[in-house]
Amino acid sequence: MKDTMLIVHFIGLAMGLGTSFAHAFLGKTISKLEQSEAAKFRVQIKGLSQMGTTGIIVLIVSGIYLLIPYWSIINTLPLLILKLVLFTVLVILIVLINRTARKNLINHNDVNLKRIGILGQLTLIISIVIVIIAVHIFH
Repeated sequence: MKDTMLIVHFIGLAMGLGTSFAHAFLGKTISKLEQSEAAKFRVQIKGLSQMGTTGIIVLIVSGIYLLIPYWSIINTLPLLILKLVLFTVLVILIVLINRTARKNLINHNDVNLKRIGILGQLTLIISIVIVIIAVHIFH
């Protein structure tokens, strides 16, 4: 069962981290479009954000299962604690991005778009750091 959950965890990671990379690259494309075209494009890629959210949910569920053997010794694993803290920050950033994106659908605003861009860059960096820490912990 552990191998199955590890596979599910990696699929969730691909969905979540892949969304961050996709948004980073699409952000450059969107910046080159006219404002009306950019607004249409953002609506069309909404499914991409939903995939990222689904990936995070898969990561949470599979991660909890995979962490069960470590609960008794978690206090002796500071990098694992750091990884969990960073993951919590990541989830908070994703919630903020989703909330700002919903606001932007109602009131198209460049400030919202810039905020989403900055938060998206942070999520990408934090996601990569989490992966590096995870590899170091479980190597």
